[in-house]
Amino acid sequence: MTIAEVDCGSYAQRIRLLLGQMMGDPALQARFLNTLSLLEHIGSRKILVSQSRSGSLSGRTLKHLAEETRHAFFFKRAAEAAAGHELGYEDDEVLAGAQARAYMGRLDAFIAQHVSGKSAYLFMSLVIEIRATWFYELYQEVLKSSGQSLKLTSLLAEENGHLAEMREQLAQLVTESEMQLKSFIACEESLFLKLLHGLEESLQGKSDRLEHRAC
Repeated sequence: MTIAEVDCGSYAQRIRLLLGQMMGDPALQARFLNTLSLLEHIGSRKILVSQSRSGSLSGRTLKHLAEETRHAFFFKRAAEAAAGHELGYEDDEVLAGAQARAYMGRLDAFIAQHVSGKSAYLFMSLVIEIRATWFYELYQEVLKSSGQSLKLTSLLAEENGHLAEMREQLAQLVTESEMQLKSFIACEESLFLKLLHGLEESLQGKSDRLEHRAC
């Protein structure tokens, strides 16, 4: 299954609207960027824990770990620049923190129910990279059209590289990888939509508070 075959068009406009609403609010944008940092951080931590435990921490895996950690730092640095101060990952420093953590945790658990060892790492990474490349391309479009200076070009290049690597390794390791991948992508989409709803609720809550203050 390719990125093009994952039908995200039904909610792409919701995401464009969500991203556009954040552009004029530095504090809100800081928390959103910090949420992306949190997701990348959780992903890098899962790679470290799972692969260290299995003894499969090869040079290629270490490179993947280093790049995901760098992505977490990239978004953290952008978030702190927008906020004007240091940020942790507390709930008031991110958006939809509970849904973001559940997105990564429940997807990982679902995949682990069906495959194990290196296969679990590869499938988890591939499914996340499919979503990440799609989302970051969309985010880059919105950033560019809004005149923002933040650029995701290098990050996207690395994510696309990860996609190719995961596919190559899975093809060598799992004969029925495409059939299993469809099931994992369906689970990911369900969890992603819950995260999207959480982000929308976060913005709606802020909007409601502003309207109440104006009254």
